[in-house]
Amino acid sequence: MSRDAPHHHYFRAKQGHWRGKIRFVLTDPRGLRASSVRWADKWSLRTLSVASRLSGLVLKTTVDYTSRGHLDEVLHTTRVTNLGMPVYRSAETIFLGGDGNGFRIEGRESFFPFLRSADWAAEGAVAADHDGAAYRIPCFGLTMEQVTRTSPEGLEITQRTAFTRATILLKWQRALKPRPVAVPASEVRQVRR
Repeated sequence: MSRDAPHHHYFRAKQGHWRGKIRFVLTDPRGLRASSVRWADKWSLRTLSVASRLSGLVLKTTVDYTSRGHLDEVLHTTRVTNLGMPVYRSAETIFLGGDGNGFRIEGRESFFPFLRSADWAAEGAVAADHDGAAYRIPCFGLTMEQVTRTSPEGLEITQRTAFTRATILLKWQRALKPRPVAVPASEVRQVRR
């Protein structure tokens, strides 16, 4: 696949550490209350709304295109903190599709107190101009529609479910440290000669 495909261009440009404050609101509290969403998930969504207003939730993420982009894969991490304490973490692999735009995500997530982890899967597509993407991600028993768009200020993210809306402006923080590359012993011997 061409490295000039929109999804390659999009994720290569996002390489590094990113950080931003989450603004999370319940847009339909009555609808949520009346819905078939599990009680624990309803409680989590309400808690996120309160935490967003009172203390500020922070999203930290990494995008590692360099390590596996040549294999049509992107490594990604997500971490949410509240008052500096981690409340959510996830490690994902993004598999770039053969059409040049589509991708699928497989991840493993855990919530505070991090006693259990769960696998999840999602899908998405990068815009033809490679400056944005749309995702469909499972979230607390709902499907979250996430839209990203590159702007001069950073990466603008909007996340919506039937009952919630979140906005995040991610700002690039720094480059990723290069991962050590394993060199076969036969090559090491050749260099020493």
